[in-house]
Order: sequence, then C-alpha cells, then structure tokens
Amino acid sequence: MSTCFDPRRRQRGDIMLEALVGVLITSIIGAGLAHVMANVMNNQRDAKVENLMVERLRDSLQTQGVGLCGSGTLEIGMPNGESRSAAVSCEAATATVAMAGIARTVEAPQRVDLTVAATDLGSKGANENDPDLLVSTKQ
Repeated sequence: MSTCFDPRRRQRGDIMLEALVGVLITSIIGAGLAHVMANVMNNQRDAKVENLMVERLRDSLQTQGVGLCGSGTLEIGMPNGESRSAAVSCEAATATVAMAGIARTVEAPQRVDLTVAATDLGSKGANENDPDLLVSTKQ
C-alpha cells in the first residue's frame, strides 16, 4: 500500500491553512480597531481644543468685556505656544421705552461677538464651509 493515499497524510496541511485564515481574520480585526481608535483620539483632541478655546474666549469676555470693541482681533494663546486669532465685532443697541405717554430712548449694553474660524481651530478635515466658533454676550 502506498503512503500517498494515507488519510492522515492528506489532512496535514488543513490545520495550517485554518491557522493562517484565523491569523488573517485577527489581523483584519486588529487593523480595524486601530483605525477606530485613531479616529476617536483625533475627535477627542478636536473637542479638547474647542473646549479650551471657548474657555479662553469666555474669560476674555468676562475680564475685558466692552473693552474688546476697540480692536478688530483678539489673540488667544494656546498651551502649546501657538496663538489663534478671534474676530471681534460689537453692536450697540438702543431701545425706546414708552410709559404713560412719555417715550425715552435707552441704550442697552453693547453686544460683543468673538468668532474663531473653523479652519483656525486646527481640526482635522476642517474646511471653509464648516461653521465658525462663536462666543457672544448675547448667548
């Protein structure tokens, strides 16, 4: 009897092929998880930068307030040494109050808007069509 037709010899490569397929599936799952984790970390970084920028803009509004209206831009320092610029716009508001037939014009506090372009935040994939970050005294 020939050893070529021995049933035990014929199945010897099947286990190696199954192991190779198992390793291939595991590596595909690992690569997918690495891609998902990279996206999560990038989104977390973007959210952290936006949150930090909002805190700095609110602090500037609280400390300087209407005093920001004299300048067109405000430089915001970031922890990594970079600075971002925010556009400053102010709008004076007046209202007419009438009571008992007497009308008076009253000046309301100025509205101060601080705007940072989405592309200036450093978000990955940000383009010109994305909405700007706006912090205002009207909010």
